[in-house]
Amino acid sequence: DCAVVHADVENTSAFECSNPAINWIYDAFIRTQLSNMHCGIPSDCPHIERKGYTGDGQLTCETVLNLLDAQTFYRKWLYDIFDCQDRKSGHVQYTAPYTHCGGGPGGWGGAIIEVPYVYYKIFGDKSVLSEFLPSMLRYFEYLEAHSEKGLIVSDQPGEWCLGDWATAEKIAIPEPYINGYFYIKYLGRMVEIAKLLDSEDLALSLEKHRDEKIRVLLDKYYDSKSGNFAGNVQGANLFAVDLNLGDERAFEHVVDFYSKYGMFDAGIFGTDLLIKLLFERGHGDLAVKLLSSEGKYSFGNWKNQGATTLWEHWDGDRSLSHPMFGAVVRYFFYYILGIRQAPNSAGWEKIIVEPHLYDTIDWATGHLTTPRGLVGINYGRDDKGIRLTVTRESDADVTLIFE
Repeated sequence: DCAVVHADVENTSAFECSNPAINWIYDAFIRTQLSNMHCGIPSDCPHIERKGYTGDGQLTCETVLNLLDAQTFYRKWLYDIFDCQDRKSGHVQYTAPYTHCGGGPGGWGGAIIEVPYVYYKIFGDKSVLSEFLPSMLRYFEYLEAHSEKGLIVSDQPGEWCLGDWATAEKIAIPEPYINGYFYIKYLGRMVEIAKLLDSEDLALSLEKHRDEKIRVLLDKYYDSKSGNFAGNVQGANLFAVDLNLGDERAFEHVVDFYSKYGMFDAGIFGTDLLIKLLFERGHGDLAVKLLSSEGKYSFGNWKNQGATTLWEHWDGDRSLSHPMFGAVVRYFFYYILGIRQAPNSAGWEKIIVEPHLYDTIDWATGHLTTPRGLVGINYGRDDKGIRLTVTRESDADVTLIFE
């Protein structure tokens, strides 16, 4: 027997479908995440570093806040991130609370924007945006101070300047490209935040700055002949597609490559974008295929080796309890079950229920407990047709779409 110990955070979600590989990822993520929730810190692993990495934490926060009752837990961690910011330079530490470690200015430091933004979207609480606004703007000052010709090329003296992390093979995707993606993404977040706070002049200034950063990224990394960004190495096109840059070839190359490759090669950020964009853009069957893969670099390979938690690296190096790759679990709810918040909603006031039937999933059931109440779904198909049941214990505006 063993005792399972973690902070008083309840799992308020449920998910199960006819695909056992997908079920294993959900179950393993819940186990991994809870084992990394102690003393108000979402740690990277419970046994080696045991630190509240801002990269891992911002990547998984949307999944955690939707699946677990973690509002109080993450509100506390917001202030850890704020407290760790250098008030002079604007640098945001790689862990909160800070202990010496490594990371990068984009996917790590950007937690000072991403985590409050996600917190607002899920709970509808604007106060975190207004309170953190000066710190968010100071973070951009740090990025500018570490840029050359518009691209982020350095971080703290003597420290790493990571872009993506834990790629299947040695990291080849350019760090300035990834950090440029995050810079542009966060500027977009800030435009939305400025408008929410009725700061139209600030929003216009940020939009202009974002356009400048887009031009720099295109000039440096876009190949108009092939339609690729940074050679599409380790999922590079995904970052541009997420920003709606380039043309249709960029995503076509992604679909073609992964259809043939059949497993993962990207790092923690690229993998999340891959599953997200495949589901969003009508290639959910390929997303399910990759999630179900048992190739060398896959969740299925971990499962077949007896894993009960998610690992830090595709090859099983170092930590065997790292939640970061589990960020993809939120898409099981958004697309397989089809329960997601409407784009123009905050606090789950408007909900879309749009389940999708994929080739290797004959039935699915589960629920999310949103701030406005529980929404669940149960569907299946057999030789008699399709059955669908929606459970609603919510006062939200719920729209059902099913074709």
